[in-house]
Amino acid sequence: MKVLISLTSGLSDAAPVQAAGELTVDGNVLSLSWTQPSEGEETCGSLHHLSYGKPDGILCMKRTGDNTTDLTFSENARTKGILSTPYGDFSMEIETRKLFVPDELWQFAKEDADDFSGEQKEKSIQLSYFLYFLGQDPMPNDIAIQISLVKNEDKR
Repeated sequence: MKVLISLTSGLSDAAPVQAAGELTVDGNVLSLSWTQPSEGEETCGSLHHLSYGKPDGILCMKRTGDNTTDLTFSENARTKGILSTPYGDFSMEIETRKLFVPDELWQFAKEDADDFSGEQKEKSIQLSYFLYFLGQDPMPNDIAIQISLVKNEDKR
């Protein structure tokens, strides 16, 4: 299903920009992908891919662009992640405090675009976590990924 995505992060001062994306479901795995326009010092847009598995409750988020992140989140657990930059790769640990993926997103992904009534529907994936880089204080972050289902002619 085609959707509009708006991502906000506590680690970025930039205002959220809507991007066209794709929401799919395959059994117990929900997938979301979109290309975010470049911002700040970035030279190109970044491709985001997120997958969430039920019932294990593990969310994997990969961002590919000037820098690449590959992060795994599991509520009330510590997981590993990696940040790849032109200056090298940096491993980190992620302590997820909150991970919320609305059950309605599975229904969104199954909506038939031709049968969609046209009223806008929105749901958010919520993440709250700490990043731990070797030898540094923990960095707190909150992410909200707003997913909007709108009529096809309204999509970019």
